[in-house]
Amino acid sequence: MILIMMKSIKEIIEDVLNKKGSHIHFIGIGGKGLNGIARYCLEKGYKVSGSDQNRSLELIDLEKMGANIFYNHRKNNITQKVDLIVFSSVIENDNQEIQKAKDLEIPIVKRSLFLGELMKNFQSISIAGSHGKSTTTALVGLALKEAGADPTIFGGALIKEIDSYSRNGNGANCVVEACEYDRSFHNLIGDISIITAVEKSHLEYYLDEKEMLGAFAKFVALHKKDGMIIYNGDDMNIRKVIGNAKCPIFSFGFNVCNDYVIKNIYYKTDSTCFDLYYERKPVVKDVCIKVPGFYNVYNFASAVITLHKLGLNVESIRKVAKDFNGVGRRFEVSEADDQTVFVDDFCHHPTQVKNLFKGIKQFFPDKKVIAIFQPRQYHLIKTFLKEYGESFKEADTVVVTPILPALGDTESDKNSLETSDIINAIKRYSGKKKVFFAKDFKQVLENIYKIKGKRIITTIGAGDIYKVKDMYVKTS
Repeated sequence: MILIMMKSIKEIIEDVLNKKGSHIHFIGIGGKGLNGIARYCLEKGYKVSGSDQNRSLELIDLEKMGANIFYNHRKNNITQKVDLIVFSSVIENDNQEIQKAKDLEIPIVKRSLFLGELMKNFQSISIAGSHGKSTTTALVGLALKEAGADPTIFGGALIKEIDSYSRNGNGANCVVEACEYDRSFHNLIGDISIITAVEKSHLEYYLDEKEMLGAFAKFVALHKKDGMIIYNGDDMNIRKVIGNAKCPIFSFGFNVCNDYVIKNIYYKTDSTCFDLYYERKPVVKDVCIKVPGFYNVYNFASAVITLHKLGLNVESIRKVAKDFNGVGRRFEVSEADDQTVFVDDFCHHPTQVKNLFKGIKQFFPDKKVIAIFQPRQYHLIKTFLKEYGESFKEADTVVVTPILPALGDTESDKNSLETSDIINAIKRYSGKKKVFFAKDFKQVLENIYKIKGKRIITTIGAGDIYKVKDMYVKTS
């Protein structure tokens, strides 16, 4: 898709960034991946335009800053005055603006390549891994901010403390979420990188788990000798690939064989507390976080280690821990009435679903749990059908909505799976429980109303299932 020219695409991006007032057009500008980059470019004085299908608060903000936004994808959006086209991973090859840019011989570049060039202006910190990237990106960014480093952040979920996916700072550091989908993270190698977890995923792109592990192995190998990798040493898949590193590496986890060891963890119904040791000496003690689960302890530990390695005040993590309630759509708790608490979570992998229920049982141990599951992406669900079936053991009632198609789904995928297959898998592998199908959100609410008493309603999925809460509040 990238035009073949005498200069390399990286040299072209560098020329555009070095030219005052360059015009950069973003296809998919409303997406969480491109929105923050567009904001950064506006604040740096570039002319910004972009296209997306839906109007949003983020796009309205960009318009107020001076961006020219088109709410469609059309050839007429692109003129010869555009210096560079940047597109997100969800944009298809036949996009009209891509085709027009080719006709006009305007350079076209993937988001990750463009962001990789922006990172060269900073001491960069990349956050990679199958799970925990968005939360860890937020935590590292907030910890650096609290420590006075004034970082730039390019995140993948809403960071509530700054009310944005991204942040433009004046400091030397930037923090970047580096996704493994379509090998984008190979363009986002940090001076420091954190690897949170590696588990079989994105098999709509990778042929199999072996190929995915190979991509992580290459990510590790691409780091310069003077770089650094901080990794979850309790994760056996990470240990399989970390041997490719040419740079210093530092492991963390509960196992005493790690470089940084998490100790003295204890779980309460409103917090989780732990100590972190390095070379048998405490780095921080009795840090209490307000988000549940051992997996969030890993995320916070990696943020502490980043501060430690940068020579910043590790005690800054306490203020972050006091205020942090999670990023948008990650264990997002809201009370609907005196009987009902909603917990919304974007989780779209069976391991994440299991962890969600562990968190619910920690914070709400005695309440009924109603799970509203909106499955998304046929290929993903088909690949992990048994694992999804096993994920709902801690729920008392499960309501399943129709499957949403997503990027990477083929007609074969769509024809090979029905919602009833998911329902049967839950009944088979998660024990005897009530599992219902709801054809729409109205039927979801009808099922909720039938269940009396104090309850947790958790909305699960990467689609728009979070809207159920608003509908419930309006109709209750």
